[in-house]
Amino acid sequence: MTFVQKAVIGSKPVTERKNFIWNMIGSTLFAAVSMCLSFVVIRVMGENLGGVFSIAITISQMMQFIAYYETRTFQVTDVNSKYQFGEYKAAKLLLALFMIAASVIYIWVREGSFADKALVILLMCVYRMIDGYADLYEGSFQKDGRLDLTGKSQAFRTVLSAGVMVIALCLTKQLVLSIVLAIAAAFAGLFLFDIHIMRLFHKLTPLFHKEKVWGILKECFPLFLGSFLWTYILSAGRIAIDGNMASNFQSYYQMLFLPVNIVNLCATFVMKPLLPRLAESYSRKEWKEFRGLVGKITAVIAGFTVLCMVLAFFLGIPVLSLLSGCDLQEYRGILVFLMLAGGINSLAYFMYYILTVMRNNKGVFTGYVTAAVLTVVISGQMVQRSGIAGAAGSFFITVLYLMLIFLAFIAVELKKQK
Repeated sequence: MTFVQKAVIGSKPVTERKNFIWNMIGSTLFAAVSMCLSFVVIRVMGENLGGVFSIAITISQMMQFIAYYETRTFQVTDVNSKYQFGEYKAAKLLLALFMIAASVIYIWVREGSFADKALVILLMCVYRMIDGYADLYEGSFQKDGRLDLTGKSQAFRTVLSAGVMVIALCLTKQLVLSIVLAIAAAFAGLFLFDIHIMRLFHKLTPLFHKEKVWGILKECFPLFLGSFLWTYILSAGRIAIDGNMASNFQSYYQMLFLPVNIVNLCATFVMKPLLPRLAESYSRKEWKEFRGLVGKITAVIAGFTVLCMVLAFFLGIPVLSLLSGCDLQEYRGILVFLMLAGGINSLAYFMYYILTVMRNNKGVFTGYVTAAVLTVVISGQMVQRSGIAGAAGSFFITVLYLMLIFLAFIAVELKKQK
């Protein structure tokens, strides 16, 4: 083994504690990177360019789900190894290429050229595509019982690429150049911490078996559509603000919305390590263990949501204003309200995982499609009427609806199974 492989894999036996800690570290850094980069860009480049960068993050996060395609969720819960690693890799390569093509078309239609704002959006889409491709390796690590390697990959790659971008931004004050350098660093991190490590576990040759690759794409499509629409639901308020308000308001809403990711992050901490157990208990019809896991995760999400709302009320606005340099005093109530909506969104996301374990694609599809239609109808109108408060309100209404419809499908499925 090379020095990097030894350092990343380690010499001590793998334990659940080690898996949990590294998954927590990796997930925290990965989730925090958008928040940190937004703070830095707004601080260094000002509110207007910060608003441009915020919408670039929003669109790139939406597009990256084409590269993700929710193959990881399917891959990790593929307990019978229906598909090989090489077949998942072939599918992921096609998805990464399709993501870039879709991003180019979307940006051209939206902006009409690739200058200034459009170029920033496109470069952020390329940056996010690397995360979507790395998801292949991280999913394989998790399935093999090495969630610690998943966390290390996320942590090291995120620190490397984001660190390069922050340093370049502070030194050059050039946003486009800084993103280009971050992309180069992200590719280096992908090779060092994913590809280089995976060589010890699997053959890396992609297997373009037409029927198998098509099978992966076909089976994951409802999950992808759901996750893509979920991202759109998260982004609809920001897109509506971008179309109806000045760029500085985009910066304000971005700062207010970023703490919502903290609740989602907590849900991810709890869900990811328990997902294989959840799938196994459901597959074996061990209902007592299944209900126990569901109850435990739900209680943790609910409790953490309440804690975040309290912290947001007392500390949220002073901290966000200090870090971003924006005057956010009038938005305290909206921040607390967004934290509540974030908790409901996390519960809805957890229910999506449950439906995935149940292989209830109909429930996933129905929930996300109807919720996306709902947010299309209400988000623009509510922003036009109430500005940032309208964006927060449309988000709350949509995720509440999504949680309730997912809950209904889960109840029906459990009744069938029993």
